[in-house]
Amino acid sequence: MKFAPILASLIAAGTLIAPLAAQAGPLVERPLVIAHRGASAYLPESTMASYRLAVGMGADFIEPDLFMTADGQLVARHDRNLRNTTSATSNTNIDSLTLAQVLALQATSRGDEVGTAGYSKAGNGYYSSSDRFDIATFGDVLDYAYSLYKADGTIIGVYPEIKTISGNDSYNLAMAAAMLAQLRDPKYQGFFNGQHNNVFLQSFDATVVRYLNDGANNLNDLPVAYLITDCQTAGANAATIKTIADGVGTSIANMNQACVDQLHAAGLLVHAYTLTTDALMGASGKSYATILGYGVDGIFSNNPDLARAAVNAAYPVSEPATVALLGLGLLGVMGTGAARRRRQAA
Repeated sequence: MKFAPILASLIAAGTLIAPLAAQAGPLVERPLVIAHRGASAYLPESTMASYRLAVGMGADFIEPDLFMTADGQLVARHDRNLRNTTSATSNTNIDSLTLAQVLALQATSRGDEVGTAGYSKAGNGYYSSSDRFDIATFGDVLDYAYSLYKADGTIIGVYPEIKTISGNDSYNLAMAAAMLAQLRDPKYQGFFNGQHNNVFLQSFDATVVRYLNDGANNLNDLPVAYLITDCQTAGANAATIKTIADGVGTSIANMNQACVDQLHAAGLLVHAYTLTTDALMGASGKSYATILGYGVDGIFSNNPDLARAAVNAAYPVSEPATVALLGLGLLGVMGTGAARRRRQAA
């Protein structure tokens, strides 16, 4: 691995401090901070403004959910129906519109539209009701991450999720193929080919996960996460999941130490979703400290600033600050590769 010698020297010098003794150990040196649809607690989700803010708040990865337009273009949207997260005033599916029609709409927040807790609301100090936000394409997200690297060597990872239409495997797999092809676009000069450990692929759909896991499709052997709603169910089926994925993205709702340990024992990375604020998560008995205490390998958060602070508190880095920042940067980009175990599709 490219950064392994530097990482080893940092550890040997005592620059990197081991996780707190009370915590179970993750499979990586330092859990990733994954900005869930960007800094979606502060700005409308999946917009470039939200992704830029997330990076400024210390995210290691930014997450675009992907749907495909009627003319085959990938757009960063979580909902197939555009009504709750765009200026569309009626129920409109993204796959029924061309890219030009989608981009003619404005992005909005589900916090403003339907009051979903944990998502941004106008007047929160980050934007007002008069501000306008463009819808982002997958290309916009990749261009942004690549531009940071070209400017000064900053490596921010991308963690795209293939959203799916139930019962429409042809659409779902066409989207997966388009995503992989776009990551291989020659204009990025191999930046997303795995050499920087800055890409993770994900889906809730087992057929899509198997497709992404297949080396005939995933030519650069990029790691794949299978999204699961119940950690305990995932833990019980860890050995089977390991045959098609490198990691699991699992909800914090039913997470406990036992299921995280089961997944780790199978060699699966564990990325927890979706963290917001301790106050909002309190009803479920969860907090940043609780989730990190299970030894997870990454956390998806709507509040990347809170996630960054929590990881830094649980996994402190000693001074001098310049060396500490170097360590953070290396671990941020190495996290996806530290425990990868690729397999052939079952």
